[in-house]
Amino acid sequence: MTKNSDDLALETLLAVREEIAPRLNEDLVRRCYAIQKNHQFDKDRAVALREMERLIEEEVERRSAAGEGGTAA
Repeated sequence: MTKNSDDLALETLLAVREEIAPRLNEDLVRRCYAIQKNHQFDKDRAVALREMERLIEEEVERRSAAGEGGTAA
């Protein structure tokens, strides 16, 4: 993928987030995308999975501490 196509993929994700789940943290989407992009050619998908799990757990903890319970949609 070229830089332009990478940017297009991220911009598409962000546009869909805005339409479907505007309360979902944009930074979370960007960080998820970065993890997937960094590990897209790894044979062992467990590394990306662990990083995604850690990221999601951190976001859940952050939202819980901030009193932002409920769904993101």
